[in-house]
Amino acid sequence: MKGIVTFFIVMRGFVLTIAGVDPCGGAGIEADIRTISALGSHPLVVITALAVQNSHGVKGIYEIPSGVVSDQLDAIFEDVIPDSVKIGMLFSEDIVLEVIRYIERFRLENIVLDPVNRASSDGREFLMPGAMRIIKSSLLPLIDVLTPNIIEAEVISGVSIKGVEDMKRAAVVIKELGPDVVITGGHLEGECVDLLYDGNDFFEFRGQKINTPHTHGSGCVFSSALASYLSQGMDLKDAFEHASRFTKNSIRRGYPIGNKPGAVSPM
Repeated sequence: MKGIVTFFIVMRGFVLTIAGVDPCGGAGIEADIRTISALGSHPLVVITALAVQNSHGVKGIYEIPSGVVSDQLDAIFEDVIPDSVKIGMLFSEDIVLEVIRYIERFRLENIVLDPVNRASSDGREFLMPGAMRIIKSSLLPLIDVLTPNIIEAEVISGVSIKGVEDMKRAAVVIKELGPDVVITGGHLEGECVDLLYDGNDFFEFRGQKINTPHTHGSGCVFSSALASYLSQGMDLKDAFEHASRFTKNSIRRGYPIGNKPGAVSPM
């Protein structure tokens, strides 16, 4: 029929994101949704907490009850099994244990964990006492890739990181806990180096440091991009390189939100 145009959208994978809400939309579940959608996959969403924050810092954190987290997961898995999973802010021990239960029950694959433990704006803790212990002992052996920044890698590995060789030492320690490791190098002085260690080889993605204060959400964007590329069938090395490039471009497009440093733009 004349005058009718049909659009076909090709969806290339279901990505489940389990994370907290950022009211200003720069990080957390909102950054995940924007990234996953921009890369042509479909986001499935489970909310774990509300971090009341803006560009000035975190005002408070409100946990979603673990039973409500389970209800969200039940509703999703009743309909669709995700091709990959991105895990961000888990906050409490109970929520960590619920996520572990679903990973084991449904034998989920392509699981990427961004080990969010504190706010970049003011250092506010995003994990309750004891949650990191369960993550290290029981969750890390079940996931495929851990994506800490340098500060998070230091906390998990106990290795002080000043340069790339330190990143390699920390990656080896973390790999002993189970998953492959990507340490993002935005906090390095000078050149920015993202490092992948798969238990056998190291792979580096290098680039010039981007001179911008607008980096809020960069870790969320990277881990979501990595999960999106994995959902589309890429191997880990290719997914790592694509996610690193995508995140750097998102940082270049960063913009202010409010009066303090703003957010990256994955769209």
